[in-house]
Amino acid sequence: MVQITSDATEVAGDVTHEFPVVVVGGGPVGLTLALDLGWRGVPVLVLEQALDTTTNPRCNTINARSMEYFRRLGLADRIRRAGLPLDHPTDVVHTTALHGHELARFEFASSGEVLRGEAPELAEWPTPELQHRISQIFLEPILEQELRRYASVRLWRGWRVDGLVQDEQGVTVTARDTEGRARRIRTEHIVGCDGGASTVRKAVGVSLHGDAEVGDRRLSVYFRSEELQPPAGTRPGWMYWWYGPHYRGSLIQLDGRSLYLCHGRIPRDEDLAAADPDEILRAAIGYDVRHEKIDVVRWTPRRLVADRFRVGRVLLAGDAAHIWLPLGGFGMNTGIADAIALSWRLAAMHAGWGGDRLLDDYALERRSVGVATSQAARDIDGYLHELARDPELHRDSPAGAELRSRTGRLIEEQDRKQWFSQGVQFGARYVGSPGLTDSGDGDAAIDRIDEYVPSVGPGSRLPHVWRPGGRSVFDELGQGFTLLRIGTDAPPATELQEAAAELADRPAAARGDRRRGLPAAPGPGASRLVRHLER
Repeated sequence: MVQITSDATEVAGDVTHEFPVVVVGGGPVGLTLALDLGWRGVPVLVLEQALDTTTNPRCNTINARSMEYFRRLGLADRIRRAGLPLDHPTDVVHTTALHGHELARFEFASSGEVLRGEAPELAEWPTPELQHRISQIFLEPILEQELRRYASVRLWRGWRVDGLVQDEQGVTVTARDTEGRARRIRTEHIVGCDGGASTVRKAVGVSLHGDAEVGDRRLSVYFRSEELQPPAGTRPGWMYWWYGPHYRGSLIQLDGRSLYLCHGRIPRDEDLAAADPDEILRAAIGYDVRHEKIDVVRWTPRRLVADRFRVGRVLLAGDAAHIWLPLGGFGMNTGIADAIALSWRLAAMHAGWGGDRLLDDYALERRSVGVATSQAARDIDGYLHELARDPELHRDSPAGAELRSRTGRLIEEQDRKQWFSQGVQFGARYVGSPGLTDSGDGDAAIDRIDEYVPSVGPGSRLPHVWRPGGRSVFDELGQGFTLLRIGTDAPPATELQEAAAELADRPAAARGDRRRGLPAAPGPGASRLVRHLER
């Protein structure tokens, strides 16, 4: 018998609780996975150690592909209204310091302009949902609030995983709360979305491989200042890349008012532990400013990818599976794509029609994308490291002005691909996966960071087109497979319709149900299983 509780405090006694899926980690990746499973009607339990959503503004961009996923879940507009004020531009500015010499600027619309359909990028980007600048501290509460709308999803905060044991029928998870109470949970599949130090990954002996150090180490300062403002008479930016005489880094506007995150690069020949946060802020801003430090973190950038994304019924996603430099928003968004790629597969397993090979393909496909994306992030960091090294850049002289002009042109040429990364956001494709034909030349999951060529080849993202009435083709897709009939002379689909209807109406046992007594998911009707689009 399956016992599902609405809250961990309702659990009484040392009993076994059963869920088809257990997600470990309640960050953006784990919450997105649980949301998508909940949307599909799959019961899922999320175990998260923290008692509340994060206060660490580590991730600050949702790329366009992730916004497409959130559009499908009905969350895109709500997310777009959070973070910066609606009228705040999201420009990326390169400068010697916030109050120094501006070198280059990539202009991007405010979220209000996007919502009103007035953003210039809407005509240039092949998507109904542009990327959005929002800190993780504002994103997570939205995802959790939406999660609690699904009766099939439970979130237990203050619970950590102590261990897990898997067998042919499932996985037994031992979890412990903040008061030391232990619970045993039985599940068909467990997904580790528990970050770079993943307990789940370590429990199944998966290792990370790659570069243990990439470039300079970092000192990050999360701070509040009511005094700090952008230079008078200039258009506000969202992110400022600053190049000081000695230190360099980035400064991010988190709420458009008083919250900021500053990353400083500490050269390898310096003691990271001795680096002064105030000196980093002075270099970033150009002078001392009254502020309150909320958090200071010292860390080492890495580029690591797990050697396996699956061990039996245990799967990995997000930072538990891959860690790299926080550039272009690649990290969190690759994790969100992991979650979506895994969700429909787990739903298929729960519904009884999915085979074990689906999970093998997840591991193969997402690892290839993880490796390609991590290499893209490393390449970007490499050229940023070499920029603006000449001391003349900071001098108020004709030679300094000429050097700043040349440096600005170089930045516009070199760094454009980080901020117009359509190849990463839309062009990642699954190559070499059993059952898929390569959808392009070569065997790279991503051809170019900044170039996207629409493709309908297997393994590629369905290209976006606007339908009559202003709806995206993505708005027409159902939860399951969608049959596209293109053009008024498209061949009939009667046989496919009939086959789909027969499968949808067949009892679960006749479909080879493998749920072993776990709660049944609602079976989709044929009308939702197959849709026809004509344009």
